[in-house]
Amino acid sequence: MIGLARRWADWSWLDPARIPASLGLFAGHPCDSETTVEAAFFNLAGPRAKPGRGWRAVRSPSGWPVLLSGWIDDSAQLAAALGCPASSTPELLYGTALEKWGDLSDSRINGCYASIVLMPDGRVRMARSPLGGRSLFYASTRDAALICSIPRPFFAAGWPQKLRHEGLLRAVAHERDDDQLSQYQGLHRVPDGSIAYLSRDGVQLDRWYDLEALEPIHLPRDEDYLATANALLAAATRNALSASKRPAMTLSGGLDSAIVCDEILRQLPAGQRLDSFTFYPVKGWNGANPPGSFADDRPFVREFAAMHPALDAHMVDNSTVAWDHMAREFFLACGTAYPSMTVGAVHHKPYQAAAAAGCDMIFNAAMGSMSFSMTPPWTYPEFLRRGQWRELWKLAASRPGDHRPVLRRIIAMGILPMLPEKMRGAIRNLVHRHDPQTNFGASLLRDELLQTITGSAATNTQTSFSEVVSRKQWLRELKPWLGQGAEMSYGYEQVFGIQGRDITAYRPLLEFCFSIPTRQFARGGMDRWLGRRMAQGRMPEAQRLNRLYGRQNADWHTRFTPQLGAMRQQVVRLSEQPELAPYIDTTRALALIDNWPAEEPPFGTLENDLRFTLPSTLLMSQFVDFVSGRNSG
Repeated sequence: MIGLARRWADWSWLDPARIPASLGLFAGHPCDSETTVEAAFFNLAGPRAKPGRGWRAVRSPSGWPVLLSGWIDDSAQLAAALGCPASSTPELLYGTALEKWGDLSDSRINGCYASIVLMPDGRVRMARSPLGGRSLFYASTRDAALICSIPRPFFAAGWPQKLRHEGLLRAVAHERDDDQLSQYQGLHRVPDGSIAYLSRDGVQLDRWYDLEALEPIHLPRDEDYLATANALLAAATRNALSASKRPAMTLSGGLDSAIVCDEILRQLPAGQRLDSFTFYPVKGWNGANPPGSFADDRPFVREFAAMHPALDAHMVDNSTVAWDHMAREFFLACGTAYPSMTVGAVHHKPYQAAAAAGCDMIFNAAMGSMSFSMTPPWTYPEFLRRGQWRELWKLAASRPGDHRPVLRRIIAMGILPMLPEKMRGAIRNLVHRHDPQTNFGASLLRDELLQTITGSAATNTQTSFSEVVSRKQWLRELKPWLGQGAEMSYGYEQVFGIQGRDITAYRPLLEFCFSIPTRQFARGGMDRWLGRRMAQGRMPEAQRLNRLYGRQNADWHTRFTPQLGAMRQQVVRLSEQPELAPYIDTTRALALIDNWPAEEPPFGTLENDLRFTLPSTLLMSQFVDFVSGRNSG
C-alpha cells in the first residue's frame, strides 16, 4: 500500500505524522516513510513487511519520486524496451516509462497497479491500471492533499470520517455508485484505467482506457485461438510465479481454477509442491441445489489431485463462516463495505489456511469465467440475428438444468432480450406471475423510496448482464464494475497476512478473450468451448465435460440459522440508526427472521431474500455502526 501527503499551507487539516502507524496497523508497526520539503511518502511493501531502515521513495532517472502498489507484468520485456537493467524495480520501470512515453506509458504497461508520482511542476500524478487496477483514494483542499491506497489513514491524518448518504443508500439498494466517489464525504477515488493530475487548484482526469474500443480479433484456424489462449495463460502464470516463493491456489471443481492450477504445476521447479485450498458445504446441509448446478467440489478436486502428484489438496471447513464473518476486521482494513461481502466470506478460510501453512501468495482464477471459460450472454441473440439456426438449437437443447421446451428457451434467451425493456418486463410478469422467481439483487429499501434514492428502479445486476444482446453492450455493462471494490484485495492482505492474485486478470489474456468471435465460446451445442479445449489433458474428462455450474454458498441456510438471534438484534439496531432507519423496511426484515424456515426453501424469491438480501442489508447496517462508533454487539 502507498500514500503521499502534501501541504500547501502551514495550517491545514493534514497531520502526516499519524499516517505511518495507521497504514501499518495490521503489520504491527509503522509503514516506511520519507519526508521532504515538497511532500511525505509512505509505503508498506507487503501485508507483514518489515520496515526498511533509511527507506526512500524510488526516484525516476530524472529524480521524480515514484510510488507503486501492485505489480507490473512482463517486466523483462518492459525493461528491454526502456533500456533498463532486468533487475530494475517496478517503481524504476514505471518512472522510466513515464519519462520516455509520458501519459502513454500506462497503455504500454501490463499489470495490476496504482501509482503516485510527484511531478517536477509540483502536481501529483495518480494512475490506476485498467481491468481491475489497485485502489487509490484522495482528499484535497486548498490547504493540503492526501492520496492513499485505503481510506483509514485519511481519518487518522485529520479528514472527517462522515459517510456519504447517497453512496450508503446505493450500496444498500445494490446499485452501482459513481466511480469517482467513495462512501465518505469528500473522499474521492481514482477510477479504473485512468490518470489524474492533482494540484492545489483541483484534479484533471483522463479516462484513457476504453474497453469498448477493443478491435475484433480474427485468426485463420480454431487451433490458433486455442494456442494463443494457452500461451497467454502461460505468460500470466510466469508473471505471477515470479513474485512468489511458496504459492498456493484456491481450487474448485470447475474449469477455471483447475486450468490455472495445472499451468502452475507445469511451471513450478522440479520437486516443488503446490498447496491448494478448497472449501466445502458444512455438515447438516440438505444437499439441495438449483437445476444445472453442483455445490460440493471435493470429488472433482480429489480426482484432479490424483492426476497431479505434486499437488497437496487441502479441504477447508467453513462451518464457522456466518453472514458477517470477520466483518469488523474488514471494515477496519478496507474502510469500506459492500453487500457482496456476505457472499465472499466463504473465501476467508482458504486464505487463513494458506497463511497458516506458510504460503506467501494465494492465486485464484476469478476472471476465468468472464474470459476463456465463459459462454457469452449475447450468444443466443447473436446466433439468432446471424441465422445460425443449427448452433442456436443445439446450444439451447443442451442447456443443463433447463426443463423448458427448446423453442421456449430460444424465445427467452434469444428473442426476449432484444425487445424494449418495458415489453420485456410485461412479458416476464405475465409468464412468471405464479412462479417463485428469484430476483438476485433485490433490496430491503422501502418501495416508495427506492426510485427517489437511486433515480430509477433498482437495477438487477444479474439480469442486466444476462440480457445483453451484443458484445459491445456487454463490455459497456462490464466496464464500470471492473474497478469497483478494489480495496477489498488490501482487506484480505491485511486481515490474513497473505497476498492474493488473480492469474486470469492478465490484461493481454482478458483483451484477447474480449475480442475473439463468439463461436470460439459456443460450438456444436457445447458451452465454454474455448475453456473446455484448454482443459484437455489438464484434468479428468469427467471434470472437463461437466456441464453443471458450481454454487459457492449452497450451505447458507445451515450456516446462517444459528445466527438468527444476532440478525434480529441487528435489525433492532438498524431501526434506531438515523442513517438507514427511514429507508429500510424493518417490518419485512423481522418477518423474514421470525418466519425463518426449518429447511432451506426452494430456489426462488424467498431463498434469495434469506440468503442475500437480508444478511447484506444487516452487514451494511453493521458498517454504519462501525463508522459511527456505536456498539454493534
